[in-house]
Amino acid sequence: MVAACGASPATTQPAAHATASAGSGAPAWQAPAGWKSEVIPFPLDFAPALAHRGVEELRFAPGMFDPSAPGYFSYAFAWRLQDSAQLTADQLGDELTAYFRGLLVAVDGDKNRIVDPTLIELGAASHDDLFVVTGTIVDTFTTGQLVELFGFAHRSDCPGGGALWTLAIAPDGSEMLDQVREVAMRATCDQQPAK
Repeated sequence: MVAACGASPATTQPAAHATASAGSGAPAWQAPAGWKSEVIPFPLDFAPALAHRGVEELRFAPGMFDPSAPGYFSYAFAWRLQDSAQLTADQLGDELTAYFRGLLVAVDGDKNRIVDPTLIELGAASHDDLFVVTGTIVDTFTTGQLVELFGFAHRSDCPGGGALWTLAIAPDGSEMLDQVREVAMRATCDQQPAK
């Protein structure tokens, strides 16, 4: 967690990573060796209340679903959206809450690990040109335990319209957050989604 290490959020601002010109033929969004990728089109089946069109790309750190691994629940995701997606901190928190509640309830299925879906809640606070994200989720993939998350989100206008939201999320205090944030910062508007 960058803030816990004495760095302020102001020192973690993303570079102007989302302004590559459209049509420049940018390669797919790269991640370090061993990271896994996934692509999901909007609207998201598990979070239909998010009224965006576009694509979500995810990059999972090694050990994403292993509670004993440094990369546990550490991942970057990019929302390449057709709409401008101008969100306030409160709106971003609401969208992330809907996103994680929908995802985790869908994953939980009949495992009954989520006793109360309202425990899954995220918030965002604006800081200069980024948002600090905090919240609580339930690990319905493996442990069924609560996980406190910390991370950063950044929005950029895309050439020709639309927006790019990049997010870096990890458990609060995770040593992986800086690396996840670096991966998130590599996403640009014009990259082709990984197959």
